[in-house]
Amino acid sequence: MPHFPFASLARRPILGYARSRPRADTATRARRCRVHRFSLALLVVACAAGCSPEQSPSSQTSANAPNILLISLDALRADHLSCYGYDRHTTPFLDELAARGTRFSQAFVNTHGTPPSHTTMLSSLYQESHRVGFGAGTPEGRNDTIPAEVELVQEILQTAGWRTVAVTGGGYMAATFGFDRGFDEFRGGSAPIAEGTRKLLNLLRQAPAKPTFALLHTYEVHSPYEPPPEYEKLWNIYESSLPATNEVLKPLQKTAGEQLTEADFNRLEALYDAGIRYTDDVLRSFFAELESIGFLDHALVIITADHGEEFGDHGGLLHGMSLYEELLHVPLILVGSETAAARVDPRLVSMVDLAPTILKYAGLAVPGHMEGRNLLSDDWSLPWHEQRIFAQYADFRYAVRTPRWKLIQYPRGNRTHLFDLKRDPSERHNLRHERPELAAALEAELDAWRAGRPAIIDQRGAQDELPQEKIDELRALGYVD
Repeated sequence: MPHFPFASLARRPILGYARSRPRADTATRARRCRVHRFSLALLVVACAAGCSPEQSPSSQTSANAPNILLISLDALRADHLSCYGYDRHTTPFLDELAARGTRFSQAFVNTHGTPPSHTTMLSSLYQESHRVGFGAGTPEGRNDTIPAEVELVQEILQTAGWRTVAVTGGGYMAATFGFDRGFDEFRGGSAPIAEGTRKLLNLLRQAPAKPTFALLHTYEVHSPYEPPPEYEKLWNIYESSLPATNEVLKPLQKTAGEQLTEADFNRLEALYDAGIRYTDDVLRSFFAELESIGFLDHALVIITADHGEEFGDHGGLLHGMSLYEELLHVPLILVGSETAAARVDPRLVSMVDLAPTILKYAGLAVPGHMEGRNLLSDDWSLPWHEQRIFAQYADFRYAVRTPRWKLIQYPRGNRTHLFDLKRDPSERHNLRHERPELAAALEAELDAWRAGRPAIIDQRGAQDELPQEKIDELRALGYVD
């Protein structure tokens, strides 16, 4: 019998518990957020019981089909959530949700950058297949529009009878780039999270008597780091006056480690963390409203991010071209009436697994071209040492990760880096020459993975010129110089 993990989500004041603490030194800061990384004693999630029989994509939804809500918190790194071991109480509500469902301790994006990562989330295709974000440095320029040939999970659900609605923060998550495809209602204007949740609630209150798939995306945590005034000093601002605007931070993206002080990094992280806490408080109120309208009575909720953020971990800021853990490791929390409760799943999983999970939970067949797996099944569990995550940044960087080892390949410079994440979680020491056989084996796996990706027909050509208002919106988010 299904349990109801969302029952009694009590409202609390938007500004709640806060505490200050002395700032850690640089070495401590580099390692403080990874306390859960290799906890082998954590339990593997049990297979969800009582799922609806599979339907063909063309069939109508059944009366007991679930609602599904996917929340993407742009630029949220996992190790800044208190439920992932962070030493600031940034996410009391998300901690509660994680305790009611399944938290994946080792979840990663397969690429980063808002358009390609969200395309992977919604299509279960790697960037090597869908090619969104490829083309930088070419005469045509980078293309951030989803190809027409790429089928998105909301299109499958819509065809199967789900109502599909979305509210995004605009920017790259706009209709301009194809993210409105498959949605009956799409709101893509740039807006703070409180306004975004209100828009989505208004859409859900109008819902007809059929199940709904809803997408909520927000840039609230993304730079510029500008939490509401009452949150700014939750963790103090320290001895720095560095503005946290994109106009200031973007030019420092690659050289921040050389130009900023420890106090500057402390200020930026404090403001970032304050934005996380504000977002968490808004989500508490949002979920209380969802409960009041009955949306959560039979539902699956997925909370994740499209990438992390860097604060000098490897000398940079924001989210550049690197494939280090601070940009790839993201939160992933699943809560639903048919999911395992109070579980921490230590398997290596990634964003390519989200669409198959959504479809299986909905009782629908997973198309054969999808490259991910159902997160709520244990029939694909591999021995720990055989698990793999593949990631890339277009064709500039590629990576393969095991539970212990990580190899980053730089094709254009003919270089590889090998890291022992057990002994060197901050990825400081390249062991490529000390462990040449292991590096060669992982590089061969990575090359085989690249060669095995399905080809998606690319008929896009050059991307249409963007209107000035869209350019201004992307500039405000730090995407355009």
